[in-house]
Amino acid sequence: MTPVERMQFKNKVQMVLHAPGGPLADAAHGGPKSGTGSPVLEMTLIFDCSLSKEEASLAGKEIVTVLKQTHEIFRNVRLNAVRWISDEQCRREVTAAPILQMGRYFEDYEQDIQCKRLEELAAYLKKYDARSRLLILVTDGEYIIEDKELLNKQLNPFLYRKLLLLEKGKVKTGRQLMM
Repeated sequence: MTPVERMQFKNKVQMVLHAPGGPLADAAHGGPKSGTGSPVLEMTLIFDCSLSKEEASLAGKEIVTVLKQTHEIFRNVRLNAVRWISDEQCRREVTAAPILQMGRYFEDYEQDIQCKRLEELAAYLKKYDARSRLLILVTDGEYIIEDKELLNKQLNPFLYRKLLLLEKGKVKTGRQLMM
């Protein structure tokens, strides 16, 4: 990431964390209730397998580094890692942030360039990652959206608030996808 991209990413992460329902929102806006201590954060990183092993590994390292600099809650986070292989196949694992940061998570990573539908991924994430407070999709931006209405249905009622897309040179939010 360039310094500008890193700053954009940090700003968008802060926006998602403080948004209604985010882990740092106050209790009146769906955040943790007072007296419950620090929020337990579960997050999901999704890697589009159209990316090369080097690109995915570098992005994973950058994301973890930036998140740890963004807020202390990222020092102890449950990290779900998902490989978006095709419309029909996603591979998920629970891993530790240091393993991702050191690149060991990507030892058996295989690039598989396919045209994939974003609405299929959104349906998968809605089903399996509803508890995650932050979802970050790392992609080359070569996905397609065949059914915008279906995508909006999958992103609602909560996924659009939690989703960030890191494409080459751009950072998008789930809200921007719905527009």
